[in-house]
Amino acid sequence: MGKKVRIRIDKQKCTGCGLCENICSLFHNGLINKKMSAVRIRMDVLGDSVHKPEICLQCTNMKCLEGEMLTKEEQFAEKKKFIWNNIQRVFSCPFNGCFFYDGKVYRCDLCGGDPQCVKVCTTTALTITK
Repeated sequence: MGKKVRIRIDKQKCTGCGLCENICSLFHNGLINKKMSAVRIRMDVLGDSVHKPEICLQCTNMKCLEGEMLTKEEQFAEKKKFIWNNIQRVFSCPFNGCFFYDGKVYRCDLCGGDPQCVKVCTTTALTITK
């Protein structure tokens, strides 16, 4: 079995342009709405102007799924979903990798193995690691 694909974040390179948020929403929902994106940029305009993209880290033991009685098959299926309906999962993630908007939880599903946010990140603040 190959190594797990993850998105690496280099916050020093992030300009806060929002392309990653826009493409995520467009790819998954067919419209541009940053609140419906699984990547969010925490802007720092008053400090050192270092912006921080936040995204699911694709943890092996996902804290956001703990406490639920899920079979292995159900857990595997949940890990592959882009939208969840359980808001509690947002609060269970210690890395701020899930986002809540309009009754739904958005998290990165790596665009089925071809992360669009990495493709549009012109500064390489988002890259793939294996």
